[in-house]
Amino acid sequence: MWSALVGFLQTIIEGINSIVGNYGVSVVLFSILTRLALLPLDLKAKASTSKMTELNPQIQKINEKYKNDPDKRNKKTMELYQKHGVNPMGGCLPMLLQLPLMFAMFAALRAISSVQLQEFYVNLINDSNSTIGPVLDDFVNKIVNSSAIKQNIGDVFTSLFSNPNNERLIGQLNEVVGSANVTTVIDSIKNISTTQALDFLKSQESSLGFLWIKNVWIADSPVKDIIGRSIPFMESGWGGAWNGLFILSALAGITSYFQMKLTAPAGGENQQTKGMGTIMPIMSVWFTSMYTSAFSIYWVTNNLFQIVQQLIYNRKNSEGKTVKEGAKK
Repeated sequence: MWSALVGFLQTIIEGINSIVGNYGVSVVLFSILTRLALLPLDLKAKASTSKMTELNPQIQKINEKYKNDPDKRNKKTMELYQKHGVNPMGGCLPMLLQLPLMFAMFAALRAISSVQLQEFYVNLINDSNSTIGPVLDDFVNKIVNSSAIKQNIGDVFTSLFSNPNNERLIGQLNEVVGSANVTTVIDSIKNISTTQALDFLKSQESSLGFLWIKNVWIADSPVKDIIGRSIPFMESGWGGAWNGLFILSALAGITSYFQMKLTAPAGGENQQTKGMGTIMPIMSVWFTSMYTSAFSIYWVTNNLFQIVQQLIYNRKNSEGKTVKEGAKK
């Protein structure tokens, strides 16, 4: 089931990309479609949470009245919920669906990333060394058909480009491909400069760029170039070698903070909610800075959608309460 879900998401993203021709835009559109599909559940959960908040004063009275009788307290609480048609677990369902969906999305993007990076790296190496074709084909085929290498081919190339002296990986590759071929490929990789990679990317009709990001399958970072190599921070801004500007990670933290503040229960936050409101934005910054820009785009788009959705819901809910209060008067 998990593989089927990941494959299904991958197919949808690839299908959208075949129409729009840009992976960044495809991820944005997919994120919006996902949020729209979850919208009915979200609205139902918000309505349930709102009712729970309205019932809090009565629940507090029940807790105080039956504080020494847990069974009676639970019974009276459930009777109150049933009377008002409230499901205490109603607000949890969207979260239970969103977590596996997020992990599946991450897996789907990793699968697409592997294919896209393999194609990009192979074409780049061939472009920089016109005689390496047969050796490179043999290199790729043996890795793909080997169970000894625990990484997919896209990750292998990413590792070699970011650290061509990775002794552990080179040792594994030597056993599978042969040391002579491995040395030839690694030497070609070492001879490729960031400038060459940028020129090659610009010469292609690529769907990898998005806004300020040059390659969505590499992190949005000023200290990473488009092929995943580390670059000195002081040099990155001047030479334009960076892949990104760390904007998505900053947006992930900011939007996570506001999204949690907007969805916090009315009447104040408890210590657990306050802790999550601090930890989640920090985690989102760390998480999105470590992985591909494509996943960061998904994260930020989801947060922005939920912020707008919550603002609209709060406004409609406030207007509805005002109308009800006016009718009572």
